[in-house]
Amino acid sequence: MQASVSIVRNAVLVALVAAGTMVSTGGPAEARRGSSSFKGSAALTATSADADARGTVKVGVKGDDGRFDLSAQRLDRKATYEVIVGGVKIATFTTSGGGSGKARLRTRPRGRDGVLGFDPRSADVVVRAATGADVLFGTVSGTTKGNDDGDVICCVPDDRGTECEDRTPAECAAEGGIVSTATSCVPNPCEGATPPAGGDIVCCIPDDSGTECEDRTQAECAAQGGTVVGANSCDPNPCAAAPPSDPDVQCCLPDDDGHECEDRTPAECAAQGGVNVGAGVCQPDACAGLAPPPTADVRCCLADDSGTECEDRTAAECAAEGGVDRGVGVCAANSCDGVTF
Repeated sequence: MQASVSIVRNAVLVALVAAGTMVSTGGPAEARRGSSSFKGSAALTATSADADARGTVKVGVKGDDGRFDLSAQRLDRKATYEVIVGGVKIATFTTSGGGSGKARLRTRPRGRDGVLGFDPRSADVVVRAATGADVLFGTVSGTTKGNDDGDVICCVPDDRGTECEDRTPAECAAEGGIVSTATSCVPNPCEGATPPAGGDIVCCIPDDSGTECEDRTQAECAAQGGTVVGANSCDPNPCAAAPPSDPDVQCCLPDDDGHECEDRTPAECAAQGGVNVGAGVCQPDACAGLAPPPTADVRCCLADDSGTECEDRTAAECAAEGGVDRGVGVCAANSCDGVTF
């Protein structure tokens, strides 16, 4: 009888190991949750500067490991373009004889990969020509980590050093970890994180006057909301993008009263569902004569039995129903990507 029990117990342990369940040596089986993972993509929209341009972005994040892949087609041949995220130049590429180009970044670069030093989820991406003309723009789906799901960013001691993981505060404390103020594991906010290959850590930090380049540790850069770039120094400034050639236009944005005029770049105006009425500074009658917007509704992400559903609602209705306002636009299949309840 004891031999039979032993055989059954061993069979159960083998099954648990095969299923990926961690078994403690001093008690019952305990499942240790790994880092959350995310994959997303976005089709980039062409501007009037190059209406034939096409582009896509694909991103992935798992713990402190991330990737960012941008590909573009139908651009000028043998021309140099900048990839800009949040006002920071993160990469450049030169197109082929056929007008195609790509940029690939990794948190652990290999070969010709660039350094991924920002969380690519919800990233606003612009492809800018050397002339300053924005030719492609778009926004990647997904959201960075927040407190809505109870998880925090936790620096957990590990045999290989310190790992960045998504944990609840209780789990972080139980594993001897330290809670970080960062909202993502990319760039890695934990002290002792492996620096990018190919140079010292240079940090591009958002500032009221633009983007400043500073020498920081990777943890300091992440804590200040900066972007880690693979550069040897801040001279010349690796964060600076070519100044946009497109001046702000008068953009008529739909609101509850009809349209409101705001200063926007042409790309921003199109992305926000506005009507470009030309260059200049907004005047009181800039949007006069425009037909009322077909709807003042926003894309509202509401909890549903099957997960999350996008519905057309006014901003007030969305808030009253406990929804998440994703801005003006028409509900699409990916409108609520990254929204959880």
